Amino acid sequence: MVKKNKNSSPEIENIKINKCIPVKTDIIRPNDSIVEVALNYVKPLLAAGDVVVCSEKAVVISQGEVIDEKDVRVGILAKLLSRFVIKSPYGIGMRDPRSMQVAINMVGRTRILLAAVIGGGAKLFGRSGYFYRVAGSEVSRIDGVVEHRFADLNKYIVPPLNNPDRIALQISRALDGIPVVIMDVNDIGGSNIVGKSHDDLPTTEIEDFMRYDNPLGQAKQQTPMGILRFE
Repeated sequence: MVKKNKNSSPEIENIKINKCIPVKTDIIRPNDSIVEVALNYVKPLLAAGDVVVCSEKAVVISQGEVIDEKDVRVGILAKLLSRFVIKSPYGIGMRDPRSMQVAINMVGRTRILLAAVIGGGAKLFGRSGYFYRVAGSEVSRIDGVVEHRFADLNKYIVPPLNNPDRIALQISRALDGIPVVIMDVNDIGGSNIVGKSHDDLPTTEIEDFMRYDNPLGQAKQQTPMGILRFE
């Protein structure tokens, strides 16, 4: 059960997420207002005790923080390291030299080289994920150029969101104080809250639920937002 105190922040007592309702929106493009999107599509569906969840990628796009592929000057190191990234059915990721270059620009050559060495060594012992552990969560949240059904969005690399807590709070205020979380969720079990409007939200429960039931889709689904409903 989610109760509201006088500050509109939820007090959590024996709660359980019942479901996540996907919210279909219009196509979100650079410099759209994410607040207006929430007001137009999410607010009419809200009930007391709900929590709104937003895709980090969609919010980054709306903030105009995307990187046009033509603006990425790929260096020798990015080209070299990208060759050693294992192919994944869930996306090209750091196998794209452009994404690798964005990572280098973000955290520096030294850190990416160290991550590559440690990650490569760990793979020799059958362990994965060490590249991103060393490179940092920001690098793991980079979305590379993909074939998108909306042609004008195909040219962008999507970096991590700046000031996610501030943006979550802006959306929450527009929704009359309904709590908002911004999440990075992927198809291989990754589920992380990167921004939230209230400090005392049940983050572990939300991340666990979204890890196994992620309705947020920016492609043909057009559901970059959802509503978590609690029992």
